Amino acid sequence: MPNSQTYNSLQEFLDRLQENCLLLARHGESDWNSIDLIQGQQDRPLSPAGYKQRKNLFFLLQPVTLARIFTSTLQRTIQTAQPISEEKKIPIERMPALNEAKLGVFEGENKTFFSDDFSKKMYQSFLDDEINVMLPGGGENLKMVDMRIAQPVTMFLDAVASSGHTLVVGHRNVNKMIMRNLLGLSLEEGYRVEHKHDCLYVFAPKIRQIFFTRIGNPGTTIEIEPGYKKID
Repeated sequence: MPNSQTYNSLQEFLDRLQENCLLLARHGESDWNSIDLIQGQQDRPLSPAGYKQRKNLFFLLQPVTLARIFTSTLQRTIQTAQPISEEKKIPIERMPALNEAKLGVFEGENKTFFSDDFSKKMYQSFLDDEINVMLPGGGENLKMVDMRIAQPVTMFLDAVASSGHTLVVGHRNVNKMIMRNLLGLSLEEGYRVEHKHDCLYVFAPKIRQIFFTRIGNPGTTIEIEPGYKKID
């Protein structure tokens, strides 16, 4: 398939693939995302920008013949998926294993303006090695996240095979490890996957390919490209 192609709708692209796919979205921006607070598993609602991103995702998915919808138990993923769930009368299946990585006592801290130098240095050491370093107070590293999402990934692929196109609305770090499992990436490669609020990944299991599209404003064509985005 060419590097990038334009389609009138996501369903048009899925029809061309001629197979059921897994659609992987990230929740819309939360109120804490918007003010640079470390979030982890704190249960924060969508921000005004997050509601706009939810609307854009809704219209992107509206033409798609979805069969199943999975989210975490945190409200930002549920709020993101709720309109398409209600429109298509597909119940949301909430999974604790999809909750974002725990970030311990640093949840609620400002990412830029730390309250003290000790905390700033400790958080930087975590950012330098998110695969192995755990923040104190119950934090998780990416190895731990990877272990808890292995079984859900199998469940998602079974849902695609038995039911049809399946939507998963997750979190940035969880989605990194979902992508790692889908594509057989190393932990380092999985860590380098980027998943912004306005991006959707489409995984075609029969051909084992991942595709990327930006979730734009309603009523516009969509551009699909193979592969995934990496962090800067």
